[in-house]
Amino acid sequence: MRTLLLIIFLVLNSFSLWAQGSFTSENGLFSVNYLKGCEFTQIEVTPINATGTPFICFDADLSDIGANNDCFGNPAQEAEDFRFTYQDAGTYNILFLRQLSNSQVYDSITIEIIDPRTPFVSLSSCNDDLVLDLDPQQETFDFYTVDFGDGSVPQEYSINAFPFTYQYGDPTQEFTMTVTGSFNNTGNNNCSNNVFTNTFIPVEQNEEAASINSLEILSENSFEIDFSLNENQSYQLQLKQNENGNYENVATFSGMENGSYTFQNLNLDENFYCARIITTSQCNGQELISNEVCTIQFSATADLEGNILDWNHFSFENSQLLKNGQVIHTGNAPFVDENVLCGQTDQYQISVIDEAGIEIVSLVKEVTAISGTPTIPISQISTNVLSDNEVELTWEVPQGLQPDRFIIYKKRNPNEDFFRLDTTSTNTYVDQGIAFFDRIYYYSIAYINSCGGISPVQTIASNILLKLDQDESIINFNWNSFTGFNSQLREYVIVKYDENMNLLDENNIGLDSVYSENIAQSNDQLVFYQVEAYSESGLIAYSNLLRYKIPSSFYVPSGFSPNGDALNEEIHVVGKFIEEVEFSIYNRWGTLIFRSNSLEKGWDGFLPTRPAPEGTYSYTVRVKDKYGEEYYKSGVFNLIR
Repeated sequence: MRTLLLIIFLVLNSFSLWAQGSFTSENGLFSVNYLKGCEFTQIEVTPINATGTPFICFDADLSDIGANNDCFGNPAQEAEDFRFTYQDAGTYNILFLRQLSNSQVYDSITIEIIDPRTPFVSLSSCNDDLVLDLDPQQETFDFYTVDFGDGSVPQEYSINAFPFTYQYGDPTQEFTMTVTGSFNNTGNNNCSNNVFTNTFIPVEQNEEAASINSLEILSENSFEIDFSLNENQSYQLQLKQNENGNYENVATFSGMENGSYTFQNLNLDENFYCARIITTSQCNGQELISNEVCTIQFSATADLEGNILDWNHFSFENSQLLKNGQVIHTGNAPFVDENVLCGQTDQYQISVIDEAGIEIVSLVKEVTAISGTPTIPISQISTNVLSDNEVELTWEVPQGLQPDRFIIYKKRNPNEDFFRLDTTSTNTYVDQGIAFFDRIYYYSIAYINSCGGISPVQTIASNILLKLDQDESIINFNWNSFTGFNSQLREYVIVKYDENMNLLDENNIGLDSVYSENIAQSNDQLVFYQVEAYSESGLIAYSNLLRYKIPSSFYVPSGFSPNGDALNEEIHVVGKFIEEVEFSIYNRWGTLIFRSNSLEKGWDGFLPTRPAPEGTYSYTVRVKDKYGEEYYKSGVFNLIR
């Protein structure tokens, strides 16, 4: 009884679904209600023969029927098992399986879910008639209902009826046209973007050719154009490869006044490409063609004669060749740049003007020359005196140069000839010599390019020799003018350090090579001085590090008066920079009567048993500073009571 009721249910349910469907599958086992529709179309499957157990896969792989087992799932029994809503655009295969007692029977049908573009109807005013047209390749609907906006009854046109003409009673008036797209009876008309609206004056719908306004080369594989269109016309963008290539359609534009398009996956090094935009006149059938724009096929190669530059100059009205940003040639290609340096990398670029006056600029090409004798010298050289027997040289390599090696030249006197000291592959070198704290040596740098050419010697850089002399408490510094930076010398700075090389002071001297300092109030006995020379480009040259120690200073007053008035009651050593002291006092017969090893402890004018008599006494002072240097002084003083 239960089995009978189930069979009756399936029969009734199948009959209900069949009543909705009208499009039969390939083998006639089932039907569907639609063959196409927009997103969120619900497809209903209706079995035509109720025998066996039905299984349905709504997104099947027809290339391998057995691969759909997971897709089939459970038998279709409930009404919802025979319905499916497609949310994404695409082409889908519905596979139907009828399971019989001893066999299986398959059947299928294909449906299409569409995400259509909004219809676009082009308008052309031709002898008081308005021609309406659309592009069948771009449209997806089967019929278009046109409300001309003039009060007439809307008319339905199949897609094959376009183009057609329509005449407004007064073409100088403004009208709003509405065009609604729809499918034929195989489709579900559930599309939301199926309405085209345009407000216009018929007589003003003149046809126009497109205009390409600019072309920009983005990479070796892509370029971009900007263009202007008539928003009431449809256009085809076309591209051809090289001069004798054929134009092929690339894209369709409609309903826009301005736009841009990027061509990709090209080879702009091996080919040049030309683009144009066309449309066909609805009035006379002639093509309306925009200006043509072409890319630059630019090659740059190094040769023994120079750098060879070539490009498709015949595609343009005017061509300019730029080298490192400067124009070096105007005219046709090819061009050989003979003014090159072996090993130097230069940047080249082409700038052209086409027939429409559009400027197009190529990508930059870098070329490393394999010919040429060096003419650019090494002009910025710094020296750094590391010690009495080492000086470090550093120099700037002019931009674009790629020297193979550098040659270091040296001479001991300004009037001598340079001799080749050494070669190096880097832009630094340490010369190990003698007496860099006492004398001046002279250096220059040249380079050898990969072709074996040697650059000229121009700049002479010496070590900076810092010296001083002293006039009482005034120290006078002087040094030789540094020439390693030529006219790029910016300033000298004299720097002062303490004994631990902590910075104490620095003074900008400008371009002077002398400096004076008063050390009377200095609290640092041992200091170091160094001159730094700065270039405009940031290089720094350093002099020898000059050590200066202020001698210990001390004295003994010429007299004292130990009379109890609290003034000059003791006599002791007064001094600065003293680590150890020995102060000895003698009477007139040379007998030692007092000795002190402290600056704070002096003689109070008393002998062990009585006050010392007035008179003249002699003394000796021995002191030692913190660096172990000893000083001695002797003299006399008066004791007054």
